[in-house]
Amino acid sequence: MQKSSSMGFFAGLVTVALWASLPLLRELVQLPPMLTAAVAMLAAAGMAQGLERFREPGQRPAPVGSGRFWLMGVGGLTGALYFYFLALSEGDPAKVTLVTYTWPVGFMLVADRLAGRGLRIETLLGALVAFSGLVPLILTASESVPTPPLAYAAGVAAGLSWIVFSLYLKADSQSRPTDYKRLFGGVAVIALCLHLLFEPSVGKSTVEDWLMASVIGVGPYGVAFMTWGFALKRCSTTVLGILTYLVPVLSSLFVVALGWAPLSAPLMVAVAAIFVSGAITQTALPRPFFAPERRRAVGRAPSANQARDAFPAIPMPAMPPLGLLTWSRHLITARSWAKARQRL
Repeated sequence: MQKSSSMGFFAGLVTVALWASLPLLRELVQLPPMLTAAVAMLAAAGMAQGLERFREPGQRPAPVGSGRFWLMGVGGLTGALYFYFLALSEGDPAKVTLVTYTWPVGFMLVADRLAGRGLRIETLLGALVAFSGLVPLILTASESVPTPPLAYAAGVAAGLSWIVFSLYLKADSQSRPTDYKRLFGGVAVIALCLHLLFEPSVGKSTVEDWLMASVIGVGPYGVAFMTWGFALKRCSTTVLGILTYLVPVLSSLFVVALGWAPLSAPLMVAVAAIFVSGAITQTALPRPFFAPERRRAVGRAPSANQARDAFPAIPMPAMPPLGLLTWSRHLITARSWAKARQRL
C-alpha cells in the first residue's frame, strides 16, 4: 500500500509539472484553440496506440462503448478544454482562471463523499489556504478586461468538467487499463467539429505550429492525463487536489527560470500557501463522536474504497512538511497504544 501510494504521489507530481509547461508551449502555437486541441489529442491517441504494443495481450484495454465512457470520459475532457478556451476568449484570463481553479475543491469534496468519508474539515481548510495563496499570483496578471457573466459561467463549466473527467478516471475499472486510445481519439474528433463550427479558419500557419501542437498532445495532454489517471487510482484525492494548485506556481517558476519575469512576492506567497495547505490536510483534527466518519469507524472495518483512498504514507525525503507530520502522527499513535497495553 505504501509503495503504491508513493508511486501515485510521484505520478501526480509528473502530471503537475507537465500541466505547468502547457502555457509556455501554447505560446509557441499560432493555431485556433480547438484546432490545437484536436491536433494534440490526435497525437496523444497515436502515442497511446504505440504504448499498447508494449503490453501483454491480457493487459491491453478492452474496447469501451458505455455511456459513462462517452459522457464522463470523452465529454468531461472535451468540456474542460472547450469551456476554458471559451472563458479565456470572453473575459479577463486571470479572473476566469481563478474561477476555474475552484475545481480541485469540488473534486476533493465529491471524492471524499463517494469514498464514504463525508465532509472533512482538513480538506476544506487546506484547500481554502491553497486557493487563497493563488489569488495574488493569478490576479497580478490581470489585464483589466471587462468580464461578462458568460465568461464566469464558462469558467465554472470548465471546472465542473474537470471534476467529471477526474471522477471517471478514478472510478474506472481496476482490472484493466483505461482505454486512452479511444478516449483521446474521441476528444480529437469532437474538438475538430467544434473548431469547424465556432472558430475561424486557419490563416497563416507554419510547420512549427503543427509540430508544437503535437508536442502538447504527447506531453501536457497525453502523458499528463495518463499519469493523472494512474495517480487517482493509487493516491489520496486530497493530496492530489492540493498538488493541482502547484500548476500556476510552477508555470510562474518556469517563466522566472527562463528569465522572462522576475521573482515576485505573490509567487513566494503562493509557494508557502501550497506547503501550508499540504501540512493542514495531513493533520488529523479531533472529531466529535457524533461525526459521521466516527460513527462509521466504530465496530466496522474500512471499505475497499476507503482503504484504497486513504492517505498515503509519504516518504520523508519526498516533501518534508507532509512526511514529517505523517511520521510524527504514526509515532505518537504507536506510543499511545504501547502505554495503553502496559496499563492493562
